[in-house]
Amino acid sequence: MKIGFIGIGKIASAIVQGLCTSEAEGLEIFLSPRSEAASKTLAARYANVSRLATNQEVVDASDIVILAVRPPVAKEVLGALRFRVEQTVVSLVALLPYGPLRELTQPAAVVCRAIPLPTVVQHNCPIPLFDADERVTRLFSYLGETLPVTDEAGLHALWTLTGLITPYYDLLRGLSEWTIAHGVQPETANAYVANLFQSLSFLAQHSRPIDFGDLAKHAATPGGINEQAGKELTAAAAHTAWTTAADHVLQRFG
Repeated sequence: MKIGFIGIGKIASAIVQGLCTSEAEGLEIFLSPRSEAASKTLAARYANVSRLATNQEVVDASDIVILAVRPPVAKEVLGALRFRVEQTVVSLVALLPYGPLRELTQPAAVVCRAIPLPTVVQHNCPIPLFDADERVTRLFSYLGETLPVTDEAGLHALWTLTGLITPYYDLLRGLSEWTIAHGVQPETANAYVANLFQSLSFLAQHSRPIDFGDLAKHAATPGGINEQAGKELTAAAAHTAWTTAADHVLQRFG
């Protein structure tokens, strides 16, 4: 399978690394020349990765073209490219809806959208897919759990949540700093905070069905510390601040 990348930023680089270290076989990967440093590094690291001179050369060489350019320049970049009818195009561009995407990539037969994150490097990433065919779904399954999405509004709601990564890490940083201020060594505090929340997410991942309300209720022993903290945070509208921020991010999708 011949896969081309238009744009080699953080997420595209992570996908290339994830694919090259996965169980996927027979992949030939072609990279656009930008970002220069990232594309050169990846091409030097993996024997099945090549850096080509232009974006059009990447399109010409590929069966599946993955678009990973910045939203402000997406229409300009795609408008200069010529696609083939037998090609599959996968867009990772957050703010480029399906309608304009389809127009800019015609006559490509299959056009879809995906939301991978840098955690694809560890092959441990939830990956929502909109309008993806079986071949695209199989490809991304090497990088994590594929989640089919049936409508674009739902896709945008899920994409909005990726805007909460920075505040999530800020929350962990704040909790770690609080722990350090109470006498815990920084290395221990950081490791405990990271592993605590990872283990709680792992428990939720393996619950059937996943019911966050039930998990919260199970942890809240009457009169216990979880019940106390839960009531205080709810009274302070701490959870509402997150959904309010999500509402504001979602508006950017139009």
